[in-house]
Amino acid sequence: MHELPLLIFTLLVQLSVGLTLFITLALPRQPFGDRAAATRTLRLPLLIACASAGMGLLCSTLHLGYPLNALHALRHVSSSWLSREIVFAAAYLTVLGLATLLALFKQALWRTLMPLALVVGIVDVYCMSAIYAHSSVVTWTHYTTWLTFFGSTILLGATAQAWLIARHQALETRRRLLSTGAMLVVAAVAVRLLFQPAYIDYLSQMVHRDAATFPYRSLDAWYDLANVRAVGWLLAVAGAALMSVSAQRGGRGVLICASLALVLSEVLFRYVFFSLG
Repeated sequence: MHELPLLIFTLLVQLSVGLTLFITLALPRQPFGDRAAATRTLRLPLLIACASAGMGLLCSTLHLGYPLNALHALRHVSSSWLSREIVFAAAYLTVLGLATLLALFKQALWRTLMPLALVVGIVDVYCMSAIYAHSSVVTWTHYTTWLTFFGSTILLGATAQAWLIARHQALETRRRLLSTGAMLVVAAVAVRLLFQPAYIDYLSQMVHRDAATFPYRSLDAWYDLANVRAVGWLLAVAGAALMSVSAQRGGRGVLICASLALVLSEVLFRYVFFSLG
């Protein structure tokens, strides 16, 4: 699969932004009287979020063939979504990297840096989605592209925070973080499911228009990958349900199953997404 670097890039960056979201949500629940303890608790999630973004950006350069081509893409920030994505990805990694360095070496977690990193990260995911939504591939030029990418951000972030943030908190804080994560996961899966009929109807309308530019191979791939899509949806729904059960009742085994189901579903969905292109 020649789009493998992009598959890895998009998932890793969305994982990073999702984890940044839950770190930001966890910050107000940390004890204000002991900044060092709060920093130690969130240091590992910060490091993983930063490393995920860095590795994701590195994978994206592999798709360019010649990494320095990324510098040429910066010439068209005013008109190119790719250029904007590169700018905001670099800005996101810079702000998140600074917060990580402060946590590692200064034992201080600046509460203003994380919301800033989150905002920049959200804009980056928006630009990332817009690259495909404004492309010439009709199977991508639908608002469900944004739902797919932001949904992945929530699902992957919630899965990561369940292991890296919530389990190291006090009991009440852990329950609230897990419940928040589970509710967001259920909402993300439900919204994407709700708009699937609209996407299928959109594809049908494009075929009936008999547009010369319509990629019929993409439509064939859509039907050929029906089983993969079905497995992805089953895993996503099961993972969301298990995440909710885990948030209410606890249990390491349930959380493991939920995490595996959600991560695998996102890998399958992203494989389908790039196969359609």
